[in-house]
Amino acid sequence: MTTTGDGQEKRGTRPDPFRWVIEHPAVVDAVVWGAVTLLLTLFTLFIGAVGWWLPFTLPMVAAGAICRTRPGWGVAVIGSLAVIHVAAGLMVVLGDVMTFYAMFCAVAYGSTRIHVAGIIAGIAGVITQTLSWTATTIASPYASAMEAFGVFVTLLVTGTISIVAVWALANLQRARVRQLALQRERAEQAVREREQRTALAVAEERARIAREMHDVVAHSLSVIIAQADGGRFIASQHPEKAADVLSTIGDTGRAALADMRSLLGVLRQDEHTTFGPQPGPSALPELIERVRAAGLPVQLELSEDLDDIPQALGMSLFRLVQEALTNVMKHAGEGARASVTIRRTAQTVEAEIIDDGRGSDPDSDGMGHGITGMRERVSVYGGELTAGPLPGRGFRVMVTLPLQRTAPREHDRTDPHSPSRQFDPASPSADTTHLKEGALS
Repeated sequence: MTTTGDGQEKRGTRPDPFRWVIEHPAVVDAVVWGAVTLLLTLFTLFIGAVGWWLPFTLPMVAAGAICRTRPGWGVAVIGSLAVIHVAAGLMVVLGDVMTFYAMFCAVAYGSTRIHVAGIIAGIAGVITQTLSWTATTIASPYASAMEAFGVFVTLLVTGTISIVAVWALANLQRARVRQLALQRERAEQAVREREQRTALAVAEERARIAREMHDVVAHSLSVIIAQADGGRFIASQHPEKAADVLSTIGDTGRAALADMRSLLGVLRQDEHTTFGPQPGPSALPELIERVRAAGLPVQLELSEDLDDIPQALGMSLFRLVQEALTNVMKHAGEGARASVTIRRTAQTVEAEIIDDGRGSDPDSDGMGHGITGMRERVSVYGGELTAGPLPGRGFRVMVTLPLQRTAPREHDRTDPHSPSRQFDPASPSADTTHLKEGALS
């Protein structure tokens, strides 16, 4: 058991001995074949069967430790010892059994070149043993030619069958190894894809939170600044009304703080964290009242059939209107008026925000992200956003959100300044969105 930083206990992962055995073949083979070599040596000494066969057999058995991990070297060592003991006059030793194991490992675990080399070594070993025993039989004064021929055929057939059987079993093991490797690769690929999806989801959530924070902070601070600027004048001329200004500033700050707590709650890992309700179309009248209290006359025309729209869509609609009115307060200039119209059709919800201000802010540095953030928010629902100055004076923002949510279009993702998003009643070919996009943010 381990304890995490938040006081929660996390159960440790139990070690899997079988997995360890699979993942450490070199260590396992060294232990197994080392133990076999040691036991063979002790058994030979115990029964007193020490002979010239032992110096060849022990290295051949010990070489089994490298046959799986280095099959080429295993074939070379065991094959060389087999040839040497035949040349030394020892036709068969106990270690010759390892030649079949070396061939098996070469075919099952080796590359194509080692695979072929293992088969050739096995065939060469069968032919060498067959010819050696046949020659020994012919040289014997007690054996006839027919007996020598029988020995030749028997050893050749038996050796060939053994080679084919080992080759078939090795190919089955090779196919199994490839299948396990493919499954492991697919599992790793699935893990990578899951991690990528998680990273994308985290990035998307962070972007959403950033948009929400921008809307909350920009709107609330704009109202507070406007009230504070007006409050200085009112305090000097009508001190009795200064309390109303301070009350509006306090209410706006508390509302902004509540929204920020609700948004930042998703960043916490505490399972008991509770989230406040997110604003929707029903909160628009309150928003309009706050904007009016800040000094911007706003007229609201709101459809009455917005209660059943999806919650996420309603929240986005509220934030879009909030951002548009914030831009009006920041950039429309003195004496401007605004109107907000929310209409619902059979397939869409439309929001139109119009002001009669100066249209674009010549003092803006163009570094804002208001319209860009609005466009990204709209693109999530496959909607449309048009924004641009009106002929003469004023600015218009038109948002269309489909009630049936669709995936964002690739064109909107890759090109947030698509010409289809621009709005200019005077000139269809003019790119007017950029004039306001920097100014209104």
